Amino acid sequence: MSPGRCRDYVLANIGRKRNFYTVPELREHVEGETAFFREYRVQVVHTGFTLSTKLSTRVLQIPLATTHGSFFPPVFEKQIAPFRKDFDQGPARIVPDAWKQRFANWLFSHAKIYTKPFNTVARDLGLTPVQSIADLFLGDYAFITDTPEIIGITREETEGWNNGRDKRYSGPVRLIHAGAIYAKLFGEVPQEIKDFLQTDKPKVFVALTSSVGSYLSAVYDTLREMDVRVIFCTTTHPKNFKAQENILLRDHIPSHKVMPMCDIAVIHGGQGSVQTAVASGTPVIGFPLQPEQNLNLQLLENHGAGLNLPLYALRKRRLASHITRLLTDPRFKRNMEQLRSWQSGYDGPGNVARGLRSLRDDRNRERPV
Repeated sequence: MSPGRCRDYVLANIGRKRNFYTVPELREHVEGETAFFREYRVQVVHTGFTLSTKLSTRVLQIPLATTHGSFFPPVFEKQIAPFRKDFDQGPARIVPDAWKQRFANWLFSHAKIYTKPFNTVARDLGLTPVQSIADLFLGDYAFITDTPEIIGITREETEGWNNGRDKRYSGPVRLIHAGAIYAKLFGEVPQEIKDFLQTDKPKVFVALTSSVGSYLSAVYDTLREMDVRVIFCTTTHPKNFKAQENILLRDHIPSHKVMPMCDIAVIHGGQGSVQTAVASGTPVIGFPLQPEQNLNLQLLENHGAGLNLPLYALRKRRLASHITRLLTDPRFKRNMEQLRSWQSGYDGPGNVARGLRSLRDDRNRERPV
């Protein structure tokens, strides 16, 4: 995939493109994965967001395990997923909040968004079609990488869920609670960053990855005028910005080491960045681009550990007041510390590793290699 095509894939993830793959791309992915799995006698496949494995594993009848964060069926059944604030304008404001939230949760578990290319290829391969977007994201086994106390669904409820003959899903799914998983990237904190953050001024960490330039520009312009120190991850937009006396630009930062050095984080709300903020005890201002980010950020807001803001808050330059609020109200930090204590009680990576080993062993017993 070219850089431009990769960008389109990211835009699909935030709803700006209709599909993740074209049919020829998806077919090529599935054929390549099937050949690889067969050649290396793969027994279990584990993925985050390689959606083509939904089909390639079924061709060979190999168990598929997924980790897609908190976007899983009990969330929808308990009406936890929030209605997006960006859409709560105009006539939508007169609709009761409970109705809007009920509609959002119904949509995520019933809509067939993104499924058309998958079902075209599935039909060609003689496979059962994907029934919904929720079905597309789930493997035969789904590790739930969140904290029960934060999301509001107990471990027993998660692992006791059974989709039975539910027509929204194309096969049986087993949910397995794991706990938080977030990246601990290579590299130490550069001395330049340490020196830059040696100050009594408030410190802000900005990592708006998978974003578009206009959103980063709005944040950059706001922070440039504030009396704060900013570590600004430019990711794919380094040419759009220049370093300022109070802004240090970097294209790669080990977030789990830098975020604890800052007072607040400005993010889009993917589960990795949210869980890094929780592990760091750093309150969050978030601008979600897609439903899973919206859920992650709303959970933080529900616990008083951050703010889940609509994108129009950027356009109307309200960001400065929100930043000031988080920096001056100690309750956000105190509440985030509570979330950190909950999250640290689960060994997410270890639980997934042990779960995968168990699935592999079960597979060996069923079909010795």
